[in-house]
Amino acid sequence: MGIPEYRPRLAESRGITLFYVAMDSVFPWVTWVTCLFFAFLVVIQALCLANDHRVYDRPGALVPIQTNGGEDWYKLHVWCFGYDADVQAKGKAPVFVLLTEFGMPSTAMMGLAQGFAKNGHPACIVDRPGYGWSEPGYWDQNPSDVVKSINQALTKYPINNPIVLVGWGEGGVWSQLYMQEADYTRVIGVVLLDTYPNLEILQTYALNRTTTLRNLRQLRSASLSGTTRSNTIPEVHFDESLEIAASRLFSNWRAVSPIALHRARNNEWDGFVPQDSLGMHRSLFRNNLYYQAKYFEYGGTGAKLYQILLSHVTSATNSILVYHHWPLRWPAFRDGSGSAFTSPKSLSRRAGDAPVLPAGNSKIPVVLIASGKQFDSNCRAQGIGDSEECTKWQAFAWFFYRQQIEYQQTLSQNAAFLMCTSAVAEDNKVCDTDFVWTRPNWLAAAIVKQIFGTK
Repeated sequence: MGIPEYRPRLAESRGITLFYVAMDSVFPWVTWVTCLFFAFLVVIQALCLANDHRVYDRPGALVPIQTNGGEDWYKLHVWCFGYDADVQAKGKAPVFVLLTEFGMPSTAMMGLAQGFAKNGHPACIVDRPGYGWSEPGYWDQNPSDVVKSINQALTKYPINNPIVLVGWGEGGVWSQLYMQEADYTRVIGVVLLDTYPNLEILQTYALNRTTTLRNLRQLRSASLSGTTRSNTIPEVHFDESLEIAASRLFSNWRAVSPIALHRARNNEWDGFVPQDSLGMHRSLFRNNLYYQAKYFEYGGTGAKLYQILLSHVTSATNSILVYHHWPLRWPAFRDGSGSAFTSPKSLSRRAGDAPVLPAGNSKIPVVLIASGKQFDSNCRAQGIGDSEECTKWQAFAWFFYRQQIEYQQTLSQNAAFLMCTSAVAEDNKVCDTDFVWTRPNWLAAAIVKQIFGTK
């Protein structure tokens, strides 16, 4: 019985021996080649970064910010256009202050800031912690600390003029929080571009998922208890698998971005204005600090900014939104906005009638501008062929439109809602969600006309 067993074992041992001999010879070479390959990528990244620093000088200024009870410091980047010494000395001309979309450096709104300056109005862009040229700051940051840091940066720059906040996407939510927790008395106008209180929550609700209502109740309960104003913000998921995947994606790219793989994914900026600054924009986009900033700003759920904003909702605004059967909440702008520079009666009044059922006493001019394409429920026009995806999109489109209407009826008694639809000479295409950086001069002129009644 022992002889028949011995021969296969002998053959097996020879195979294993040959395998180990091959691995002893091949594995070191594979290891060396792999290490050299990644070292080569790191060298390429280092050379690219060195070239970026050589070609693109940092514009604007880094303003030191005090946080954590005065114990810590970091610097925020403020970049101004048309804000010269004469404008600064007089301190009367309104300054547009621009806050970018989630994940976007200040270069993404550079064209819009230049457009305001061309229309005779100074404009400044503020990079939130970690974006653009701003230092990362201290993690995890409470959204309340961020808006107070932005206010510090504007004061220390210094910008002592009245300001008009212009928030793009999530930058619009930061603008709303600024109006609640920072110096709202210096703000004489607010512009929200493609802004939603929380896009993930809105989309989840549009799909009629039962967990959404339960989680919304948890958020409201937390806001009433005041826990969202402390440094400990309760974590509530609306689509846990999606949110964990998004957070993990930011974390993974944060780890691999030093080996230059992000540069191959950085070519999706057709029609970027100004075109001569596209290289500088790409140098700030999808790098290590970019993913790091997104990871910490997302905060695991993407809802912390909304949770803080929710704690400021008044009973008047809440009653109207309950009456309208709308799931999300946000505070109306506070009465006395702009009072540091002008009385409410002298605030610019937009053309047209006041919205129905204004929830607040604020008469601050508010302009809502959104891409009409995202309200179009025609799936063929959206390039959607799958019937299930088409049903989802049609639900999204209706909720996106209703959200802008609800904003108009609750934020201020002096609000206008504009849809960006047709092509203009600047980009010669139907207005899409990229209108902030493909038609910035058109957009700047439209905003100036709405806020000040002039071109």
